[in-house]
Amino acid sequence: MARHIVITPCYNDWKSLNKLLSELNKIKKKSRRILDIFIMNDYSNLKFNIKKNKYKNIKSINIINLKRNVGSQKAIFIGLQYIKKQNFSSTITIMDSDGEDDPVKVAKLINLSQKFKKHIIVAERSKRTEKVHFKFLNYLRLILTFLITGKYLNFGNFSSFHSSILKKILFNSNLSMAYSAGVAKNYKHFKKYPVKKKKRFFGFSKVSFNFLLEHSVNIISVFKNEVALRSFIFLIICFYLFKLKIFIIIFLCIFLFNLMIFINYIRHINFKLSLNEIKEVKKL
Repeated sequence: MARHIVITPCYNDWKSLNKLLSELNKIKKKSRRILDIFIMNDYSNLKFNIKKNKYKNIKSINIINLKRNVGSQKAIFIGLQYIKKQNFSSTITIMDSDGEDDPVKVAKLINLSQKFKKHIIVAERSKRTEKVHFKFLNYLRLILTFLITGKYLNFGNFSSFHSSILKKILFNSNLSMAYSAGVAKNYKHFKKYPVKKKKRFFGFSKVSFNFLLEHSVNIISVFKNEVALRSFIFLIICFYLFKLKIFIIIFLCIFLFNLMIFINYIRHINFKLSLNEIKEVKKL
């Protein structure tokens, strides 16, 4: 049978992760899929308690322990680098471990990635389950990033693709800033599959206004060249529409915004990531 790898980041939320493994364990019964799970342990300070014998339909569970906390996006990036080095021929599925990415849909994403081996299959958010104000903030984020970058990225980490395109996806560090923006920037062939965002298995969402703001800035930073071009065109239009004093104010705001984006990009690029971030790999 073909190999199917699932990469999922985790920071202390081992209860949700065990629930996710339980759900993934059911996939073989329904679709005859054999899964290799790679858990990116993002320097958790709570001990994990995963018993492999509970998940007999999962071929292997591998815990990649990182030396420091780097965040989910960078943890995914390191995980993909590790898979690339192993030179596996497989489908690769990226998903969060908290339950918001529906494990029932994993088999469908795998099927699509096998059918369209030159495409990334992304789970487009067809419906969200957050509170109303967070739905509004997220929609506002999508609109603003679209106006600034020209990209409407209504998907997150949940995606599947064949390992044959991994080299193209990882040819720079864009994925370490924001996975969705990184793959959209580095690879042009996508197919969207609508998936309802589920509620967390346990606890409350960790998403906050500050997180959305920082994530939005990271997405925009990945497209810094496109932002600069759109800013230049916008300034040309403003030059003919507004008086000089107003234009100067607009120019300064646009300049400072692009400078912030550039500094943020450099800050992330200088955050050196490599396989040396891995402390150990434990196979259960």
